[in-house]
Amino acid sequence: MKKALLILSVVINIVLLALLFGRKPLDLIEDVFPAMSSKPVTTFQYTKNSNYVRLNSLFHTYQYPKSPNAVMLGDSMTHFADWRILMNDASIVNFGIPGDTTEGFLTRLDLILELKPKQVFLMGGINDIRHFTPVSKITENMTTIVTTLRKNNIDVVIQSTVPVAPKYSDSVRVNREVEALNRNLKQLAESVDADFVDLRPVLTNDQGYLQNRLTYDGLHLVGGGYLRWSDALKPYAKKIDVTANK
Repeated sequence: MKKALLILSVVINIVLLALLFGRKPLDLIEDVFPAMSSKPVTTFQYTKNSNYVRLNSLFHTYQYPKSPNAVMLGDSMTHFADWRILMNDASIVNFGIPGDTTEGFLTRLDLILELKPKQVFLMGGINDIRHFTPVSKITENMTTIVTTLRKNNIDVVIQSTVPVAPKYSDSVRVNREVEALNRNLKQLAESVDADFVDLRPVLTNDQGYLQNRLTYDGLHLVGGGYLRWSDALKPYAKKIDVTANK
């Protein structure tokens, strides 16, 4: 009984101190008891992703139109849609790979630089978060991607990472990391004067979770979600006739 009261007293004091210093209670607990809150370290390697190996090989095999209007760079969220139809632009190239991470994006920039698209719609980071990659590392990768593309005169539209739905396992942790990443992505867009499209207003509920009716598994979108997503992107799309290059 005394031990339980002591633990309760410590927790209450930590909460009060957190409120006093403007910190989150969980963050303060991690500072006070680091052994109790050790975070998993990512061991995921994009090269072990069979989808990466197969699709990246195909991307280097296909013959694409020169200087397409846009490349969609992302993971499974991007891969599962036919953006040519959604955006009404037959020149759009879909470079989405299921399970891919921002490190995987970085290794695929060579082909994008070779294609010289008018712009790149960039969205990712959720797989990094699922595999416990620190937000700081994800931000670093995204910054390198954006600056590399901009140095090669390719416009970048940075999209917010979509949170998961409540039914997704580990949704509280994942969405906390997604929120932190999106703050960084918005700051990145502002720092390089790039467009930032916040998809959350059209895809999430009042609590900031992906709407259940827009997903079948808590992570991936159904058709209605893609319609909302593409509608949010259309004002940023550059339409240039590339018929002669087909």
